[in-house]
Amino acid sequence: MKQEPTILVIFGATGDLVRRKIVPALWHLYTEGALPSVFSIVGFSRRDFTHEQFRAYVAEMLAAYHPKRDPKKEKKFLAAFRYARGFFDASDAYAHLGAVLAGIEKEWNTSANKLLYLAVTPEHYRTVLTNIAHSGLARKNAPGKGWTRIIVEKPFGKDADTAMALDVLLGELFAEEQIYRIDHYLAKEMIQNILAFRFSNNLFEKNWGTESIERIDIRLWEKIGVEERGGFYDGVGALRDVGQNHLLQMLALVTMERPDNFGALALRRRRADMLQGLRALEAGDIATATVRAQYDGYRAIRGVVPDSATETYFKIGATLVSRRWQGVKITLESGKRMHEQRKEIEIIFRHPSPCLCPPGAVGHYRNRMVISLEPEERIVIHFWSKKSGFAYALEERMLAFVLRQGKKRMQYVEEYKKLLLDCIIGDQTLFVSTEEVKQMWRFIDPIQDAWRDNRVPLLSYTPDTDEAIMLASGSTATIFSEMTPPKKEREVGFVGLGKMGKNMVVRLLEYGWRVVAYDRNHEAMKKLGEKGAEIPSDLPALVGSLKHPRLVLLMVPAGSAVDDVLFGKTGLAQVLEKGDTVIDGGNSFYEDSVRRAKKLTRRGIHFLDVGVSGGPEGARLGACLTVGGEEKTFRRYEDVFRALAGDAGLLYAGKSGAGHFVKMVHNGIEYGMMQAIAEGFAVMKKSPFRLDLKKIAETYNRGSVVQSRLIGWLGDGYEAYGEDLKSITGSVGHTGEGAWTVRTAKKLGVPVPVIKGAYDFRVSSKKNPSYIGKILSALRNQFGGHSVR
Repeated sequence: MKQEPTILVIFGATGDLVRRKIVPALWHLYTEGALPSVFSIVGFSRRDFTHEQFRAYVAEMLAAYHPKRDPKKEKKFLAAFRYARGFFDASDAYAHLGAVLAGIEKEWNTSANKLLYLAVTPEHYRTVLTNIAHSGLARKNAPGKGWTRIIVEKPFGKDADTAMALDVLLGELFAEEQIYRIDHYLAKEMIQNILAFRFSNNLFEKNWGTESIERIDIRLWEKIGVEERGGFYDGVGALRDVGQNHLLQMLALVTMERPDNFGALALRRRRADMLQGLRALEAGDIATATVRAQYDGYRAIRGVVPDSATETYFKIGATLVSRRWQGVKITLESGKRMHEQRKEIEIIFRHPSPCLCPPGAVGHYRNRMVISLEPEERIVIHFWSKKSGFAYALEERMLAFVLRQGKKRMQYVEEYKKLLLDCIIGDQTLFVSTEEVKQMWRFIDPIQDAWRDNRVPLLSYTPDTDEAIMLASGSTATIFSEMTPPKKEREVGFVGLGKMGKNMVVRLLEYGWRVVAYDRNHEAMKKLGEKGAEIPSDLPALVGSLKHPRLVLLMVPAGSAVDDVLFGKTGLAQVLEKGDTVIDGGNSFYEDSVRRAKKLTRRGIHFLDVGVSGGPEGARLGACLTVGGEEKTFRRYEDVFRALAGDAGLLYAGKSGAGHFVKMVHNGIEYGMMQAIAEGFAVMKKSPFRLDLKKIAETYNRGSVVQSRLIGWLGDGYEAYGEDLKSITGSVGHTGEGAWTVRTAKKLGVPVPVIKGAYDFRVSSKKNPSYIGKILSALRNQFGGHSVR
């Protein structure tokens, strides 16, 4: 492999991770010619080794995993290893390490790439990273200086707070594209095959969701126990060891939406989007939706405390807040010392309806798909066919794809050589992003806290039996199918039932929310009452019908209308209590939102400002939401946002005002984009070629650079009103957001000629209507339902 000179620095070079995974993987890469032609490995650890002694130590590792080796190749491979002795907390040791690296670069007469591998336990991360920073070993990538990258092993923190602290520390030293967080399950061939199976074939993807799939069971059963890892494992447990990472990554891949491409950015974003949609269990759910257990004899293992409450088995019921996966049951299960080795994803399809089962059949006939990692790497589809003979009797059959029949593989080596090579190449596809880590902990933390407080009993099971599985299915803490509903019904008060508001109410009702909906337009209330919303007589009655702490969502016009609903004589602030929350989802000016948040906070009322994008269609099918306010308040009511967003975008943007600020700028960008489209199509309208503008819009929207929803809506506008747009006004309406964007940009000293020009055009179009104005009016009508007259 011909690449730039590269140095791999391994912190914790004498540890178990290096012996079992890193060195065997490096040997394979070397013998396959996959390493850079100029390559060196520098070990950093506290043992008192010379270079030669470290090479002899590495040779012992090789002998354990590769008894038959080519002596010449081995000698050349070992020559690439060097050693720098030092304690993790000794700053002078890092200076010595820097000198060793500089010496190698001097030998090579060039600057080298540096790959820093933290093969240490998580409690040492901060110490090592801080010393890396102070020593100058960490540097941003710069042309001519070679790149620097860092590899971090799971677990990524102990909880959300420690994970965030680690991320902040990493972010101070490195850019996100320099950070490689390893979850080796992502590099397993069968895990990678999930993407190929789903998105490179047309067989199942259209049926991949709630209409066809009833449940997804993901299990990692291991026959082995904790063995020699007692000290480490007792401080981690099964949930953090495999639940927070492996199982959730497997779930992400099997449920994520189709990415735009197979690049790292697109794939990581889709995995993170799915994890965002994983509903965090409420306190009342955890006792019924989770089971934990420990195998008999675990506490006798060396390094395990005598009264340990660490789980070696767990099973968790979960759901996704997603239109595609609404109602699909998901279980996540893992255990040590199980009766058999099974690592798999089992997808159970709904039975046909009506079920054309043979006479006398017991139960329904369901199809199953099993994506198996162990004991055999294969994908099996279970289906039903008629038995041969006169009678109409069915039997189960299987279609199977086996990845490698009878071929033995060395555990971890395949995954780690792939991951190490990707680090060198710079491909982050199989590495975990910051957002993925954040969302995984969001789901795991409440469970971990409940278990720590003993709100879920720690059961015990006999090792090497299926007792744990029986306990999970028969315990009073049964999983999912008998999950008790939350003690507190999900409910929201809703004020403002215009084009956006009424669609949002309908969507919340579909997602099982109790909605108390109010508007001064009694006809609008009546129609939603027929759909299941509860109708109050006035705002005080709305508040009175909700349980404390209350949640009230506003979708009223920006400006004085919002202040009147909040602070008028019979406004919400007069009747809400301390601890209640108001969400403003209208197009309010962000400075007004900051003011309102301060005013309500003084009364003890929480306030969130939410930018809602996507028009009435988005309000009905899933809107793009940007939320500002206290993050803990956002997290408390994240369910309502996920129900409203569905598979669309959802962002916690920051402190009060941030949500509406981002939406304001969004609308300013929208002004500019619409103006460019309108001007371009007006030019084509005047062209000498008698162009078909509707067909051009359709063609642009099939793979061109300007493909967009706006182009699609323009095509719809031409379909509805004809190419001349005769019945549409050439004077364009506008809301405050364009003007606010221009004003705010001026205040911030940012020139925005495109947005300002688009806004000025709309203002002047009142006196100077034009075909460009007609196009803009048609677009506004198609996505926002605005008048065309």
